[in-house]
Amino acid sequence: MLKKSILWSILVLPTVALAQSGKPEKGENKIKLVVDSTKVDSTKSYVLSTANVVANRTTIPSSTLRLGENLLVTPQNIQVIDQRLLNDQMILTTAEGLSRNVSGVRTITHQEEGSVGIAVRGFQASNLRNGMDVSGSFGPLREDMAFVERVEFVKGPAGFMMGNTQPGGFYNIVTKKPSGTNQKIAQMTLGSYNLLRAAVDIDQRLSNDGKFLGRFNLMGTKKGNFQQNVNHEQFVLNPSFKYNASENTNVIVEYILSQNNFEGGFSKYVYGIDGFKELKKNFSFNDPIMDPTKSWEHNVYGTINHNFNEDWLLTAQFGYVRSEMEGASLYANYNAIALKDGADGIKKGDVTRNVSINDALNTSTVGQVFTRGKFKTGEVSHNILAGLDMGKKFYVADWSVAGSITDVSKKLPVNAKGEVIFNIYNPVYGNLTKNMLPVYDRSKSLRERGANYLSDYSYSSVHIQDEVRFLQDRLRIAAGLRYTATKKVSIANNGNEVKNEAFTPRFSVTGLLTPTFTVYALYDETFQEQAGLLLDGGAADPSYGKNKEIGVKKTWFQNRLMTNLTAYHLTKTNMLNAAGVDNPGKFEQSGEATSKGIELDVNGLINKNWNVVFNYAYTDATVTKDKDPKKIGGMLYGTARHISNAWIKYTVTAGHLEGLGFSAGYEYQAKRATWPVVQDHKYLPDDLFSIDLGASYQKNNYHIALLVNNVTNRYNYVGFYPGAWGYTHYGWRVVNPQGFRVNLAYKF
Repeated sequence: MLKKSILWSILVLPTVALAQSGKPEKGENKIKLVVDSTKVDSTKSYVLSTANVVANRTTIPSSTLRLGENLLVTPQNIQVIDQRLLNDQMILTTAEGLSRNVSGVRTITHQEEGSVGIAVRGFQASNLRNGMDVSGSFGPLREDMAFVERVEFVKGPAGFMMGNTQPGGFYNIVTKKPSGTNQKIAQMTLGSYNLLRAAVDIDQRLSNDGKFLGRFNLMGTKKGNFQQNVNHEQFVLNPSFKYNASENTNVIVEYILSQNNFEGGFSKYVYGIDGFKELKKNFSFNDPIMDPTKSWEHNVYGTINHNFNEDWLLTAQFGYVRSEMEGASLYANYNAIALKDGADGIKKGDVTRNVSINDALNTSTVGQVFTRGKFKTGEVSHNILAGLDMGKKFYVADWSVAGSITDVSKKLPVNAKGEVIFNIYNPVYGNLTKNMLPVYDRSKSLRERGANYLSDYSYSSVHIQDEVRFLQDRLRIAAGLRYTATKKVSIANNGNEVKNEAFTPRFSVTGLLTPTFTVYALYDETFQEQAGLLLDGGAADPSYGKNKEIGVKKTWFQNRLMTNLTAYHLTKTNMLNAAGVDNPGKFEQSGEATSKGIELDVNGLINKNWNVVFNYAYTDATVTKDKDPKKIGGMLYGTARHISNAWIKYTVTAGHLEGLGFSAGYEYQAKRATWPVVQDHKYLPDDLFSIDLGASYQKNNYHIALLVNNVTNRYNYVGFYPGAWGYTHYGWRVVNPQGFRVNLAYKF
């Protein structure tokens, strides 16, 4: 199998930084010829007005998105979040509210110490790293910002980049790479719940001629949690190297090791009988006797970029991600909670707990090769994008229940079965011993233990798109086609190989009304293979998606501020859902879902002092067809009907207080879908709302910042009503608690 891929050259931001820092050093101009392959087309009579950097976002996406075009003229809603905004908000992982900066995106708080769940336009978002789809049934592990340069959110199927992704869109993690700036940064972060974090980032030229570059990132974190018996520690090691073989060719290799140990991560759901928020925020089902769950991940990436000339380039890229986890968590036994006082001394809120195994392995081997270029036929210019994508993904897991917690000696309160009683209204921690925990046999291989979850899936696809430009590039019409073929093997269909294939087209029209004002219309389709064992023993069918979208984009204040207004309508067929707790490892597939809405994104500089990020999304994502009539009209789990976020920063740019800054932001979500969705209760009874305040100061090479999250200490949560998955009680997760972080950084 071909294991090469693509990505074309790197790092717009470091290039801009070098350009702004003063005169170039010897050999620097030659390096920039290779690095700065992202150029905006222009003509003598009609120049497209651009700004390379707009406040907290870049107007040109990374090369991993294959565009090579300013976002102002890209016929799709794409939002880019760079390091400055991540640092201002002190976001440490992709699970910590990254989605607040993009319209129509919502983080699903579930097993965030393992893998993060992000929904775009109501559908689960695909996870890309450096332009390659590494999404899996479990994994990859949620990314730590120690190795992240920026995050790019692409709305819709985006068939010209990665057509086998979810119809709602994807987020692309762009990893840090060498830029040759000879810059070193050391950071320390302290915060609530015993947060201790240290990181270093060394970006260095390794040869006098500037051809060999290296970068090294190292990070260690240890922290507690607002919930009892919940702790977490993580270690990241990330070396990368770049070799500029010539002015037209470079090679990049990267390695990322991320090790993550956590206690109580999968035990943080809170159960209640009379309603949400019934228990204190610090409640947890976990106990200090439980050993940490260990997860670790290896990433290897390799990239070759070659510019044939100013008009044509070729990129090949390979990626391998291996995510593993081994451990166990304490859960409440299914529907074991006493809803009221009863006989034999049973008290309301009494529940028994079990130990659930958390063992999983997820691998992704992906490769890409693509070319991008342009030519003319008479007065018409053609911009071609063509490539090959291939990948192979493997998944196996053991989520079985090892057994209940018992006390043979009956020193602790037990029921008739000898199971230890735990009361949610009067929890007692630290009284369990190892001999009370069930003994689980791991002598069998994970493949044998997790046979019901095992799946092996591969795909190969080719795509081509031609964007034709008329009227001195003011009118752009693009047409593209992608062919995808898949193979999968699992316990479904008696283990026999299942093949599927599909053609997915793409059409777009873009009009440049002025150098700063564009309108576009887009039609795009997606095809996505799905792995899962159906209730009848068959294999899940692929899903198909269709997206219709129109949008308006404009820059303001000499291109310092950018606005996007988008309206869309998309559908997804063959929805795949878990069959419930009575059928572990099995799925139900039926029906169709439709998502339609309006999105507004504003980001940039109003003037040299004021930075602003604002977004709003109205999302109507519901089930429109299903075998079960009761499900029709139900909201999709990743939906909030109204989502609005803002982040404003004021910085003093002159005088004795130069470098002093103040920040304020909010998150607001209204009419939020429960998860799982219960037909009788469409929305959670409370809106999510949080206010954050911050201050920072930068002078010379020093930087210090303070951020307080949820300053009003509002009780925010996500959860489900009784009836979801057959539960007889309420369940919820507390999110966005009050807390603070202080960050100290030094550049040398």
